[in-house]
Amino acid sequence: MNLHEECLLKYLQNPDELSYSTEVLKLNNYILEKQFILKNIIAKTANFHYTLK
Repeated sequence: MNLHEECLLKYLQNPDELSYSTEVLKLNNYILEKQFILKNIIAKTANFHYTLK
């Protein structure tokens, strides 16, 4: 069961916790976005070539 399914299950069991579950999903999405940026953008563009003179 992934995080989204867990949040949905918690909501169905206790609808009052919807705001908490929403915040958990937002945090999870933020972390995934940062990991994507680090792996796919920064790591590929930070290739420096140095030459000795």
